Amino acid sequence: MVLFEVMLAIFVFTLAAFSLVMALNGCLETANARNRIELAVHGLDNQLALLHGTNIQPGETDAPDDGTGVAYHVSVALAQDLRDQKGLPVPNTYRVTITAQWKAPSGELQTRSVSEMVFQP
Repeated sequence: MVLFEVMLAIFVFTLAAFSLVMALNGCLETANARNRIELAVHGLDNQLALLHGTNIQPGETDAPDDGTGVAYHVSVALAQDLRDQKGLPVPNTYRVTITAQWKAPSGELQTRSVSEMVFQP
């Protein structure tokens, strides 16, 4: 009888330990996914800051690889929808859209993008 009780206690302990390991694994996977998203958002901010320091030309380009595994695509277009008081398009105003794309640990592609109006006198 004692042997049966000991085996039952070991089984319950093993089941609890296994459940704890599975929960911790889920927490680590979620934290890694959050870190990747945060890395992409900071990269988007960096790409916008770099863009403000250069002469903007309309077109689409891929930003150089920054070594983080996140690919950035930059799209610049003239802002035709922005008009002055006379109804004329505001010159030297661009709509910049930067898209970050990376592969999640589960294998699916994740994307985030940011869009901003930029005026260059």
